[in-house]
Amino acid sequence: MASSSSQSTLEPPSYVLISHCLTSPSVAGPSTTLSHATIEYHYADDSPHDLLPRTPGEHVLVLDYDPAQVPLPTAQSLSPDLAVQGVKVADAPGAGVTPDEGPRNNKIYVIETSVIPAQTYVSEFMASVVTHLSPVRM
Repeated sequence: MASSSSQSTLEPPSYVLISHCLTSPSVAGPSTTLSHATIEYHYADDSPHDLLPRTPGEHVLVLDYDPAQVPLPTAQSLSPDLAVQGVKVADAPGAGVTPDEGPRNNKIYVIETSVIPAQTYVSEFMASVVTHLSPVRM
């Protein structure tokens, strides 16, 4: 029989935080804020259209969690102005202290993000459009 600690990492993440790094010319260095994510579970056989933002300005981050994946899950942003810098995994403080109803993933997943300056993604988008619309030269 597997131990509860090995079983706990097989369950989907229950604890997810977003670490958002802001840089500003008026501040000496970058500042980081933590926020709670709204978690929606989607599986491989779900429609990818369910992942698209539902409202203007909504940010969608995808944490691709596979218990067989080593060493860490991957994350990506579906928002053009938000970039994922990495994912950190640690033991969740206080998790597993009280007995719960079944196996649970007692790790905390911190998705590190930063803003992509508007000029950057607009420039990249325009360059992509120009590339695709330019006449083919022979």
